[in-house]
Formats: sequence, structure tokens, C-alpha cells
Amino acid sequence: MILPLGFRAAGLPRHDRPRPSRHGLAIFYSEQPASAAACFTTNQVKCVHIPLDQARLRSGYAQVVLINSGCANCCTGKRGIREAEKTIDWAAASLGVSRQSILVASTGVIGDFMPMDLLADEIPMLSKRLLGPDGGLSSSFHKAAEAIMTTDTKVKIAQATLRLDGKTVRLWGCAKGAGMIHPAMNQTGEARTPAALRGAHATMLAFLFTDLAAEAKILQPMLNAATDRSFNRVTVDGDTSTNDSVFILANGRSGAGLRSAADRAAFQSALDELCIDLARQMAKDGEGASKFLEIRVQGARTAAEAQRMAEVVATSPLVKTAAHGEDSNWGRILAAMGRSGVRFDPSRVDIAFGRLFVFRQGAPTSVSADKAREPLKAREVTLNIFLHQGQASGVYWTCDFTGQYVDINARYRT
Repeated sequence: MILPLGFRAAGLPRHDRPRPSRHGLAIFYSEQPASAAACFTTNQVKCVHIPLDQARLRSGYAQVVLINSGCANCCTGKRGIREAEKTIDWAAASLGVSRQSILVASTGVIGDFMPMDLLADEIPMLSKRLLGPDGGLSSSFHKAAEAIMTTDTKVKIAQATLRLDGKTVRLWGCAKGAGMIHPAMNQTGEARTPAALRGAHATMLAFLFTDLAAEAKILQPMLNAATDRSFNRVTVDGDTSTNDSVFILANGRSGAGLRSAADRAAFQSALDELCIDLARQMAKDGEGASKFLEIRVQGARTAAEAQRMAEVVATSPLVKTAAHGEDSNWGRILAAMGRSGVRFDPSRVDIAFGRLFVFRQGAPTSVSADKAREPLKAREVTLNIFLHQGQASGVYWTCDFTGQYVDINARYRT
């Protein structure tokens, strides 16, 4: 595993507990204060950790990220704020850092209170483990990535290296998310359009670490761009969570900075690819999913229109259930396109399952229904839409809808 210099981690996944529990705990730590930036959900209903983190991020620095899973600490009133602040106090005392340098994140059931009896013991215990000789090992980072999982079935990790200024720069990131996944994040957390609470649990969280030397004012726009190109292009069920957050810490230990436009472009590309990798892993691990779907719209007038159309197709329950049943019902794709709000001429549209065209220039092709089903039998399926009205393109990543998704979410609290 590629790990950035000067970072440590420790995690207590649910399955490592002496008794059954849905709670996990993870800590990431930089051996020196690091430049920090983040993007947060635009849902109007926000969990406790977001305003706490936004206040701390005004300094541009952080040293610790403390994450609990199993409890979203959202809609918990003043008690939730007090409990989050208490966990920060425990971590500051255990790690010997300023409480203002600690960022927090939560994921799990909305309305539940923090498991303070567990955290009172586990934060000091995990901090001691983190500061020990094993805190910088790959296995420790893997444990931390496990500990943030809720309904996830797989750990989601990505890594990259690049050469800048004659030095090696390392990036490592992990994420969680399998349900209530339709991120819409930005720097401020202010909704571009009104959003409402549409679900009751789960979230996406991502934590990115690099030994690059860069100030927060440089990192933030780069993270904004990477988020728009990755996490904001993935959906499982169309529900935007109250807790969605992505963080990046850069501690400068590589000694390499961004000295030129070419350096910035190279780091931006590496960051984009890392985030895209994590976003795709979330879609592949969607609750109950049996297929990964990539929706590609090409030939649109603008990138915004292409992206909007791809999003509507990706969130269509009819498209997603047809994909699960391997039903070559391209009419459902066209119907979703038609309600996207994007103007287009249906008589010029082409639709292909992978490379197999099933609809051309406003009419079905001669491909039989049985042959059209063949591309849909794959574990990963690309739906290609060609509008023939411009040069812009867009992409969205999602998964199919299965009966297991309904089972998971019908009994999530019980």
C-alpha cells in the first residue's frame, strides 16, 4: 500500500468488538499540522460535525480526523453538539494536540445519540494504538478504512504517486458509502437549489491524505474540482445524505510543492483519478447491487446539460430495475432523458448498450431483444447516449436496483 509520509491511522471496526455492535471508530493523524480543506453536503438538514468542522477549517490547518460509524449524530440537538465536543476533548487529551486541530465526522442512523460509553474508553485506547509502532503500517490504515463502514460490504481504498519538483508525492484515500448515496457537495455546504431530507440513514464520507506541500487556499479549489468530477457524479438511490463530506490533509513531508501550472495540473489529475476511483467503488458496492452502471451522454450542447441528463437516467428506478433484470428496455432510458429538462431532438438520438446500438436516429434498430440483452449480462455495463447536437459530454456512475436493496432499507433500524 502506498502511504503518504508523516501520517498514521488506527481503526476499530464493528467485527473487532468483544460484543456485537453497529458502531466503529477510526482516527487519522498527521505527525505535524497539515493544510486542510473539505467539501460538505448541500442538504439543508446537516449533521453536527459539519458546522464544527467548518469553524476549524477557517484556520486552514488540521492534524486529526476522528470518525465514528453507526451513528450519524444528526438532528440530535444541543446534546449532539455537546457529545461531539466531548469526543474532541478526549482525542485532544489522548493525542496531545490542540482541540482546534481535530476534525470529526459521523455516519449511520439519523436521530441516534453517540455511544458515549464506548467512545470514552475507545478514543484513548485507539489513540495509544495509533501513536505506537504499528500506527504507520498499511494494516492500520486498512483497519481505519474498515471502521468507517456501515452497510458497505467492501473496504474502499485508492492510492497514487506522482513526481513533482524531482520528488515523489504520495496520495492515499478511503471512502465509505453504499446507501443514501447521491452526493451534492461544495465548499460551503450551501445548497445551490433547495434540498430536503429524503432518507433516514447512511452517507458517503471520504478522507484523502497527501505529503504534498500546499496551502489550504490552493487545496480547496482543487478539491472542489475533484469532487465535482467524482463524488458528485455517483448515485445509488438518489437520496442526498445529511452527512456527506470529503476531507483532504496535506502535511508537506515530501518536500514537493506546486511551483508551476504544470505541477498543479499534474496534482489535479492525480487527485481527480483518486476520487473517481473511490466514487466508482461506491457505486459498485451499492446496497444490494449486482451490476455497476456507467451512464455516458455524448454530443450535448453543454457539459451541464450532458451531466444533468446522465444524472436523471442514472437515478431512474425503471432504468435501474431493467438493468437488474437484463431487460433491454431502451424506452425507459428515452423516457428519463425526456424528463431531464434538457432540450434535444429524439429523432437524432442513438442509444447503445456498450457498443451494441439498440436505437438509432429516432427508431429501434434491427437487433433482437435476445441479442440486446447480451451486454446487460455483464457485471459492469455502459449505457451510451448520443445526442448529436454539440461536443459536450457527461458521465454518471450507479448500480442496479434489486430486491435486496429494499430488504436492507426496510429493516435498517430493526
